[in-house]
Amino acid sequence: MTRTLNWRLAPALLSISILLTSANAVAGTIPLMAARFPTVPLSQIESLTTIPSLSVLIFVVLSNPIAKKLGNKVTVLLGVLIVLIAGLIPIVANSFWLILSSRFLLGAGIGLFNAMAYSLISSYYQGAKRQTMMGYQGSVNSLGNILMFLISSLLIGFGWRQVYLYYLIAIPVFILFWWGAPNQRPAAENQEESSTAQPQLGLGQLLKGRLMIYALLVLFSMMIMQTVIVKISGLILSAGYGKIADGSIALAILGVANMIGGTLYGQIFKLLHRLIMPLGLLIDAVALFALAHSESLWLTYTLTTVAGLSTSLVGPYLFAGSAEIAGKGNETLASSVLIVGINIGVFITPYALSGLSHLIGSDQPGPILVAVSIILAVIGGLTFLLREPE
Repeated sequence: MTRTLNWRLAPALLSISILLTSANAVAGTIPLMAARFPTVPLSQIESLTTIPSLSVLIFVVLSNPIAKKLGNKVTVLLGVLIVLIAGLIPIVANSFWLILSSRFLLGAGIGLFNAMAYSLISSYYQGAKRQTMMGYQGSVNSLGNILMFLISSLLIGFGWRQVYLYYLIAIPVFILFWWGAPNQRPAAENQEESSTAQPQLGLGQLLKGRLMIYALLVLFSMMIMQTVIVKISGLILSAGYGKIADGSIALAILGVANMIGGTLYGQIFKLLHRLIMPLGLLIDAVALFALAHSESLWLTYTLTTVAGLSTSLVGPYLFAGSAEIAGKGNETLASSVLIVGINIGVFITPYALSGLSHLIGSDQPGPILVAVSIILAVIGGLTFLLREPE
């Protein structure tokens, strides 16, 4: 890889992570769209933010065979183009069902490059550099969340259709990836291919081993994050030390902490290596336990920061480790497995919380966070038994 291409590669690979959570950009338009489409059930209007997850799951699985036919670069560019077109359709569409269909198409576009946001990093970078880039990927993903909510909150003042203008952000992402991503196969695959390349593995073969543990860990980590997102405002209100708007501030702090943690991940990994995941989980458990007993906004904001920083250490380790487990040529499939775990985690969180509330005999945010923190501490302790991928 030439030096010119090398410095263009990192921003190109990281840029697509800005779009990974873009389906949530229109969440604030639900009340306005309910008024615009009064004959449509509210549950179906709310599905505008959830139906992309279904198509993401489908196309994450399909992305690997599609990439083998079209190549990684073309597949990513096709996905970004679909996000652009599907994201803008509601601006001119008058049929709710056309808008709903466009949201399914949006998820299909995201699904095409979701796994490759991780696997391409694993293909082009090795060792400590791979870990650092995985941290940056998490940071850019968090930055995308922050930009999404800021831009959407500004656009919603002009009407619900204008919020969909947010998807114009796909244009610079398309240009940057087209400009910076190479057409040839990754250097890691080109060099000494005969001695380092591994046979293509099937999904069943991958799931038989350690990768299944990683998928379950990333699933559980996502459930923990969703629990904090869902319960933080209720926790503040029930404790009586703040308003619902203070919960939104706490979530913004959580996003910023995730971004900072992702940026620092590479340096922290160099110090802790395999201990980074169990320590991240245990620190998160302590933060959530203390958060459940907080009686002031400042303490809540501080503990939310700690939770965001510690949580951001888990994902990059799992995705980098999955690439090591799967071997060269299987990175996209391994990333797909973890992304399926993430989406399943998001989907089942409400049901898991309902079951947990029945188990502990309370549906209040405080006791639920205490129970979650204890479970998280147990899992964090068990991860000390996991050896670093060889």
